[in-house]
Amino acid sequence: MILNNQIIEMIKAKSMLCFDKAKDYDTLCDAIFSSTGRTIGVNTIKRLMGYIIDDRKTNEYTLNTIGIYLGFKSWEELCNSIRIDSEWNFDDQTYYIDDLAINSIVKVKYLNRKVTFKVVSFNDEKMLEVLEATNSSLKKNDILEVEHMCIGQILVAKTVYRGETIGNYKTNGELKEIAINEG
Repeated sequence: MILNNQIIEMIKAKSMLCFDKAKDYDTLCDAIFSSTGRTIGVNTIKRLMGYIIDDRKTNEYTLNTIGIYLGFKSWEELCNSIRIDSEWNFDDQTYYIDDLAINSIVKVKYLNRKVTFKVVSFNDEKMLEVLEATNSSLKKNDILEVEHMCIGQILVAKTVYRGETIGNYKTNGELKEIAINEG
């Protein structure tokens, strides 16, 4: 589970941390303990903040601890306090890989990096194959399992296939540009 962006921003504001250094997660764990008397492990915090990709469910104790740290009685009270509303006709810059045609070309830019992908069928799913990468740890022919990409968010690949090697990947910076040329 990754926390909602609004809750992550609340944590950043309260802790006054940017989470751009690994030590920030340790610092947050200490701050949570100092504030609540309750502990959350650093790997759990990293998972909740999206630094570690993991599909595990988060237990009630941990969620309640986050709620208490943010000044609420419980996780449920925190969630009920967040304004959840609907918007019509919003400018959605989210692109779902399953919605793209095979052979579409996708170009992304983030930080000082540029990556060009091609939508391919791999293991009976649509995935992104790296055609070209500048200033990136991605290599030509890497194949990424990506659900979606959105301007203003990091790019997360649940799985990356590099020959026999399998791993995961996420950008350190938010996507600044996405250009798609449907094939």
